Amino acid sequence: MARMWPVDGVIGENGGFFFRRQPQGHGLERHFWHSLADQESTRDRLKEIADIVRTKFGTARLAEDQPFRLTSLAFAQPDTPTDVAAIVAALREAEANVTVNNLWILAWLGNHDKLAMSRRILSAHYNLDIDRDPQQVLYAGDSTNDAPMFVFFRHSVGVSTVVRYLAEIPKPPNWITEGPGGAGFVEIADAVIAARSGS
Repeated sequence: MARMWPVDGVIGENGGFFFRRQPQGHGLERHFWHSLADQESTRDRLKEIADIVRTKFGTARLAEDQPFRLTSLAFAQPDTPTDVAAIVAALREAEANVTVNNLWILAWLGNHDKLAMSRRILSAHYNLDIDRDPQQVLYAGDSTNDAPMFVFFRHSVGVSTVVRYLAEIPKPPNWITEGPGGAGFVEIADAVIAARSGS
């Protein structure tokens, strides 16, 4: 996404990293939440936690893209809420941070989430202090791992599928689109463009 999409940068894995294209060419700048010295031990501990969960729950299945994840674990959601709750409990028992989105049970180590990394990156790379000027940001999300952003930003939007998680989100987004996923994002983009043009 950071290399090919027309975006300034990408925060991934619940704030575990920030990637953006270098000014020239297709190379990437890579910035991680954890220091270089801590990255290897963090990855090793995540692997241990994954092994513990899979041993404890024979049905626990890592996401197909897990080999490409750099700072987190992702388990496919089981079919029953009871199994989801059991995996979440096992991850928390292993002292991992846990959230659930519309596809995965996500776990990571460290004091970061989307909001913490956004605060760091927007200050360091875009000269924006969101604590002083949060109105400059519009945030869109779709599930429980977006909760810190919905709480913090006034301009927050949930695409329509967020409604299934509203009971688990401390503060709902201020607007909810009619469409899901990409269709919902198009609604958001159209609204911003219309507001800018005064139409």
